[in-house]
Amino acid sequence: MVLPAGLVAEKAAATAFANVVMGRLNSELEKKYQMWRNIERESTSLQTDLGILAAAVDDYQTMAGHPPRTAVARVYGEEISELTHDIEDCIERFLHRVTCKAGASRARRSAHAIRTFRIRLRFAAKMKEFRNRVAAARERALNASVLAHVIQAQPTNNETAQQLIYAQDHCHPVGIAGATRELRALLGIQPNEDEAEGTNTARTAAQLRVVAVVGFGGSGKTTLAKAVYDIVQKEGALRCVWVDGHLLDHKGANGIVKHIQEEIRMGEVSSATSPTEHHEDRYLIVIDDIKEKHLMHWNTVRNAFRDNGRIIVTTATQSVANRCCNYPREEDRCTFGYVYSMKTLGEEDSRKIALMGRCSPDLVLGAAKLLKKCGGLPLALYSVACELSCEKVLTGKLCNKLCNDMGTYLEREDKPNFARLRGVLRENYTSLPDYTVRACLLYLGIFPMDHPLRKNVITRRWLAEGYARHHQGLHQILADETFKTFINRNIILPVVPISSNTEKTWKAHGIMHAFMLHKSMSKKFIMPFGSQHKKVRHFFIHDSNGGSSRTMPDIDLSRVRLLTVIGNAGGAISNFEKYQLTRVLDLEGCIDVKDYHLKDICNLWNLRYLSLGSNITRIPKEIAQLKLLETLDVSKTRVNVLPVEAIGLPCLIHLIGKFKLQDQVKTERLPKECMLETVKGFVAGKGQGLLLLMDYMKRLNKVKIWCDSEKTEQGQVDMNNHLSKAIQRYIETPMGEDNVRSLSLYFQGLPQGTLSALDQVCQHYSLRAPHMYHLSSLKLHGNSNSATLPKFVALFRDLTKLSISTTLSVTQHLLSVLGKMSVLLYLKITANSIDDGFIIQVGMFRSLHRLSLVLKVVGTSVLTIEDGSWPEIISLQLICEDLVGLSGVEIMRLRELKEIALHPDVDEETRKVWEAEARNHHNRPNVLAIAGDLEVTPTAVEKEPPATCSTMSAEVEAESNATAPIKSGHVVSFTKEALVLGAAQLQEVAPSATC
Repeated sequence: MVLPAGLVAEKAAATAFANVVMGRLNSELEKKYQMWRNIERESTSLQTDLGILAAAVDDYQTMAGHPPRTAVARVYGEEISELTHDIEDCIERFLHRVTCKAGASRARRSAHAIRTFRIRLRFAAKMKEFRNRVAAARERALNASVLAHVIQAQPTNNETAQQLIYAQDHCHPVGIAGATRELRALLGIQPNEDEAEGTNTARTAAQLRVVAVVGFGGSGKTTLAKAVYDIVQKEGALRCVWVDGHLLDHKGANGIVKHIQEEIRMGEVSSATSPTEHHEDRYLIVIDDIKEKHLMHWNTVRNAFRDNGRIIVTTATQSVANRCCNYPREEDRCTFGYVYSMKTLGEEDSRKIALMGRCSPDLVLGAAKLLKKCGGLPLALYSVACELSCEKVLTGKLCNKLCNDMGTYLEREDKPNFARLRGVLRENYTSLPDYTVRACLLYLGIFPMDHPLRKNVITRRWLAEGYARHHQGLHQILADETFKTFINRNIILPVVPISSNTEKTWKAHGIMHAFMLHKSMSKKFIMPFGSQHKKVRHFFIHDSNGGSSRTMPDIDLSRVRLLTVIGNAGGAISNFEKYQLTRVLDLEGCIDVKDYHLKDICNLWNLRYLSLGSNITRIPKEIAQLKLLETLDVSKTRVNVLPVEAIGLPCLIHLIGKFKLQDQVKTERLPKECMLETVKGFVAGKGQGLLLLMDYMKRLNKVKIWCDSEKTEQGQVDMNNHLSKAIQRYIETPMGEDNVRSLSLYFQGLPQGTLSALDQVCQHYSLRAPHMYHLSSLKLHGNSNSATLPKFVALFRDLTKLSISTTLSVTQHLLSVLGKMSVLLYLKITANSIDDGFIIQVGMFRSLHRLSLVLKVVGTSVLTIEDGSWPEIISLQLICEDLVGLSGVEIMRLRELKEIALHPDVDEETRKVWEAEARNHHNRPNVLAIAGDLEVTPTAVEKEPPATCSTMSAEVEAESNATAPIKSGHVVSFTKEALVLGAAQLQEVAPSATC
């Protein structure tokens, strides 16, 4: 059939129109499809670009010798920060909406992709918008870079010059007379009469003696070294040379040696007519402010003056001090090294400096908070004194105002009285390795100044917020190294003055905390309640009276990543649904969070860290909705039974508290893979829940178990059977690459002789010999059979830490078993007594570094070291109130000894004997006083084992930051000016039985 010409033309036109329309539609669909496909690549590219831009800004702002950042740089930094946060929030919201349920079928995944197609398109458009913003930011970065070079060319203040001005102004230092005498005695330079008594001077004359003075910037290291230098130079007993740290930056090792030799020769010429003759080629060399980068020159300098040299080095880094004072053992007879840690000034000396000798009641009361914030740091006190001296009349009100404005004074450049202190604090901040480590430091400003910092709590929060992410997945290692960096630089200090590697409770310098808090707030990194900024990332509330009556400020809570509450939260917790992107929720110190709040908390899909307070009595099954939760801490709650849904959380790594399991545990309803590494801890019962879960939790490396007495005899039998099998499951698995696995058993609540689980484990081992069991740390608290305990402990050849607590006496048989443990590094025994005392025989305890004996009854000899045995003990802790004299302890046989801890209530005569003996030891170990309390036993979550004992060894790791502030203990006038924390104070530092 032939169509009319008009119809053909109409059809052709329709076809052409359809082709055009469909072509455009297909083109648009293709564009949309390409946008959808490029989402992952675009987001990755954006993150890379932002990382580079942030690093560029960070390099500029932390450049060595760079002047304070300009307003342009500050605004640019804020722009990059906000852009980063916007992108991060957008990506997390998108991933939450488009992620399909794990294990879904292919059909379900396809259907889900179709349903979320529009969301993906919106996200792709948002990514394009972000790309434009990043491009604009990059353009501004180039302009800022040009400006930076112009500014950098301008002259800057010389920090060394400022240091010299400070030293000259502060020419009459306060509170260092005792430290000066001590340093002279350590160097063997004409010790005073009170130090000469009991000091072994026979071997000091022919030694190289190195003393490394280490402490936080502004703690008086240079002042102390200068005081010793000036006295020795004035006496003319030794040739003296002072080497400034900046000289080490410009001269090689040989150049430094040559410079010192020239100074010595010049000193000989200038002192030729001096009435005092030099002592046989002896000389004093002070190297001020040595840093890590200078260590490459240390061996050359040390070896050049190893004959009768006396060297003082000052440094702010602990590892540098250790490096300078450690030497090969074969040089023991000709080398002496000692790390002298600077001590902060006491209250009286602090007032003398800061208040310039004034002490009216109004001034003392008004300055109390100010002095506390200075924390006995001489430079901070001196800066305060300079500022207060500008006032016509000094009043307590002025001191209080200065305390409140301290952060501003530490940041602003127009406050010259704080210039030196500002430089020290800024150096501590800018010299950190990278911007992520600096972010971790600023993060510590969230906590109040007088609150202890628990290492595990801090690192887990860093990980939850992504501040310690390693490109190879070694996140925990990176977090631990970051915390170690702060310790190494003396930015944070141990609460208990024991130099133990097991210490886990720390505190920041008061003045450093003020600096961190102000800097964090100025960067809008953290904000307190009442902040006027709408966009807040880290939100904290600290013990505000009447908080429940306050109105919530106008803050976009959907952007909040962290909420930390200590005290009343008020309106901040009125609606948890608003915290859409929150990762960390720390409510353990919150007194008004209730059970009904948990319904909303369980809807926070992005939550990674959750800690709850004392008003929580139950955990709902809806906890299973927190699919991303990594840490759940219920140690401060009154929760007794934990739903199995909490165990089954797919990302949960750390579970902290004291809880029983539900009667019936159905593991088949749990995910196939369990990520749990820490469970502290279970209450063992007659049910099989613990045994079943021990089979399920394959990655466990830290377990804590309490054993409570059952009502019936059969219940007790079942409890022992299930407990023994659970322990076997746990210890049979070989340890991972880090060789860390700990087990803590608390069975004080059981009648003596009713714990047969340990016997069953030993019997099982005897049937499977030579099968090995694997543990690196074991803690046993309670009275067990005297024949069982040695057999059980002997099962673990890999054991490096062991703590035994009992109200009975310890037998020699047990000690003989412990002595054969070749890799045991730390041993703590808390007991009524030790039969015939602790005896170290030849070949026994070959690796032991730290020995702690907490005894109620002490015999004539508490510790005996036999001839020919040379143990490697570094720290000896004898917490025995009835200790009399040396009690047979020959510390001269402990050639590595660096620390002695005694009970603070030992009689004065005994204390003096130990001080004299320590002075006579070639290492001159510190003599400290640490309180102990054998009467306290754990019966509930709120009642941990005696905090005084756990603080000595950090054996019971409190997994939460205590909400009670650190209180000062009594000060005992030991030779080393030991800080003593009483039992009550130590219990406030670690008050709970959390781990």
